[in-house]
Amino acid sequence: MIKRIFSSVAVKYPITITNYAWDKMTEILKQKNKSYFIFSAASGGCNGFNYNLKLLDDEKYKQMQSEKRKITISHLKRNEANVIIDPMSEMFLLGTTIDYICEDYDNGIFESKFVFMPDKEFASSCGCGISFTPKD
Repeated sequence: MIKRIFSSVAVKYPITITNYAWDKMTEILKQKNKSYFIFSAASGGCNGFNYNLKLLDDEKYKQMQSEKRKITISHLKRNEANVIIDPMSEMFLLGTTIDYICEDYDNGIFESKFVFMPDKEFASSCGCGISFTPKD
């Protein structure tokens, strides 16, 4: 009899999504009858780039996968929630954490929202929480 020994391998994803954010994403996707979020960076904002998190339907996702150019699409999944990282933005988003905070008037949080925190090794952000500057 052969004894098999398995070792655990840590998989490093380009971004991190907290449990609170996964839960809210799952809720939104169910409400909107969608399957995916796409996470990207766009030029603009007070710090150079803005974080974008948008709903993506199945048709657009299939179109992205079948494009003639061979591009790698980072796909994170938990339960029914899927997050796709825009391939053109991935290098700007490395190390970013997506979280979701709920309003808490006693602690000065007056709205529920997704927040984006860059890895300080790769980018810096301003106080608005949706704008960042990649480091050289």
